[in-house]
Amino acid sequence: MALQTINLDQLKNILIKNWLTHDALWYGEVVAKFGMSEASPMNLRVCRKLGKIEFGRLMKMVKAPSPKNIEEYQELFELGKQVFFPDFVSAQISYPGNDSQIFDFLDCFAHKSMKKLGLLPDYECGIFERIEGWFDAMELQYTRTPDLTRCLKLKGKECRITVQFHFESREIPSSHKDNNEAKYT
Repeated sequence: MALQTINLDQLKNILIKNWLTHDALWYGEVVAKFGMSEASPMNLRVCRKLGKIEFGRLMKMVKAPSPKNIEEYQELFELGKQVFFPDFVSAQISYPGNDSQIFDFLDCFAHKSMKKLGLLPDYECGIFERIEGWFDAMELQYTRTPDLTRCLKLKGKECRITVQFHFESREIPSSHKDNNEAKYT
């Protein structure tokens, strides 16, 4: 069978599924060796760094500057969603105005997996941490609600996250900087 018989969507989906399988296996090994109290914070740091690196590479590839307004942001974010979101992510993303974005994660694969493994009570959401890495790559100022210290679905809530962007301010807050981060291109 030749590579030419595989379409772009098939290739994207198998690469994403392979990466997610690697992620799940790695996470399981870390939990087995160190426990959730160590694995969850490690996962958050890795997801944030991954998001920044992958989105930075995408921006470099398409020669995109940091967005200066919500329209530029939306165009760049939607490109990232097409490239990096697996087809099985069930999310509605809206832009209700006032430089904001709302994420409604309807059926979360991480929530399902952690629940199945009995690890949900100690799980912290790495999925949105990865998206915040995208924001870091775009050098965006923003505020996010609600607190994601623990899985919202575990708390019996909808997984609805609101991001308010502050395009008028371009300096990255120190809480979003990682001065020890290696540079990957």
